[in-house]
Amino acid sequence: MKPLSMSLAGALALTLLGTSATPGRTEAMQGSVPTLIAQAAPVAMQSFRMAEAPVSGSYTIVNKAGKQLLVLSGDFKTKETAPDLKVIFSPSAMPLASTNPPSFPLKAGTYTVLAPLKSASGAQSYVIPASIDLSQQGSVMIWCEAFNATMAWAPLKP
Repeated sequence: MKPLSMSLAGALALTLLGTSATPGRTEAMQGSVPTLIAQAAPVAMQSFRMAEAPVSGSYTIVNKAGKQLLVLSGDFKTKETAPDLKVIFSPSAMPLASTNPPSFPLKAGTYTVLAPLKSASGAQSYVIPASIDLSQQGSVMIWCEAFNATMAWAPLKP
């Protein structure tokens, strides 16, 4: 597993504490980041890859207080004008392999919706319900349901 960068670690710390990313807050929090990360027990971390839209940032899955959380990094960003964006899981580690660029539509029943994307940019977190078995999932995706367009994806395992 890759070491967490300070920007991701700062976003993770802010998210776990329930605060928002405001200027100056990350720097003030850096002293407590290692403690929070140790308590949060990272399970997975990968960078997002572009599908149909430019993307930046990464995700981390952590265990915190008996819950699994999917945490998007503070530098996460995808297309702001795309409507109806969702965070989804796919059982495939290569979910776009069966589609043809530049369009990456998904077939019904080949994914599990976690939640609507809270924002097209910035740190955010989502509780992963126990009904989603991560051992049966291969990737995390940002998907536009209205146009069946895959914006970005990242494998769950390196």
